[in-house]
Amino acid sequence: MNWGHKIVIAFILFATFIGYMVVRAFQEDFDLVAEDYYAQEINYQQKLNKLSNAVEAEKIVLVKQKGGEILLTFPDQEATGNIHFYHPSRKIFDRTFEISLTDQVQKIDRSELVAGNYRVNITWQTDEQDFYQQSSIYIQ
Repeated sequence: MNWGHKIVIAFILFATFIGYMVVRAFQEDFDLVAEDYYAQEINYQQKLNKLSNAVEAEKIVLVKQKGGEILLTFPDQEATGNIHFYHPSRKIFDRTFEISLTDQVQKIDRSELVAGNYRVNITWQTDEQDFYQQSSIYIQ
C-alpha cells in the first residue's frame, strides 16, 4: 500500500468521525435551567432580599432524608409557599410542591422523586414576610 492510499483512508476515517460527531450533537438534549431566565434575572434582587430575610431572622429550613421520606422542618408553623426540587441533569425530573405543614414538618414521599442530586429551592412566607433558601440533597 503506497502513501496515496493511506492519505485517502485517513481522510475517509476523519470524515466518518466528523459525521458521527455531527449526528451525536444533533441527538443531544439540552435543558435550560429555566425557560424564563431573563425574567428571573430581572427579579434577582427580590430573591436576594428574601434570602437576606431568612439569614437575618435565623429562619432556616432543615432538609433531610429519613427512610422513604424527605423531611423539611420549617422554623414556623404557619408557613405558606412552595418547594422546588431542581434536578440539574434533566428537566423532566424537576418537581414543585406546595407547602403543607404538619407540626412544622413537610413530608414528601421519596417515590415522587427520581434518585439523584437535587437543588432544593424553598420560597415561603410567614407574617407577611418573604423568605428564600437553597439547599442540596442527594436522593437515593
